[in-house]
Amino acid sequence: MCKLLLHSFMLLYLKLYPYLAQWVQHEFANAEGIVHFPKGSAEHNVMEMMLQRRPPRTVPELPEAGTIAINIPSFRCKPAESYYHLSKNARKVLAHTIYTRFKVQLWEDLYNIESLQLPISNTIYDWMERHGIADTPENWETIRQMFYRQRKKYSVKKELKEDELKV
Repeated sequence: MCKLLLHSFMLLYLKLYPYLAQWVQHEFANAEGIVHFPKGSAEHNVMEMMLQRRPPRTVPELPEAGTIAINIPSFRCKPAESYYHLSKNARKVLAHTIYTRFKVQLWEDLYNIESLQLPISNTIYDWMERHGIADTPENWETIRQMFYRQRKKYSVKKELKEDELKV
């Protein structure tokens, strides 16, 4: 006997950089690998604002290699059965929102460790492991550069504030 499993929710598929897709899956996916953003999160709010009805003559999206499945929640004025389309620009906004959340978590987790003057190289590998990101040189280098850019920006702002206090 064959049992047909139906999801009680609508999905959209979003392509992200591999390290970012792995992080999102680790942080927000259920056992089936479907991402559910928490109600009230920035990603949830972006979807509420930007979901629309599928335009006529557009093909419903199907999963592709390198995409993640994201649950489309039903909103009071936008039921998921009718509002399940994100335009190309809306997808960019959602992807950027995810990227921003990633950067915030990276900074929050690593800036304290760096202030203890521990070697950041090994710390990044540990951080990647704790957040479900594959241990590849490309992922490590991308995350290292991202962290150092953030550190540089914040250190310049800190120096400016200290100079203002001296006046």
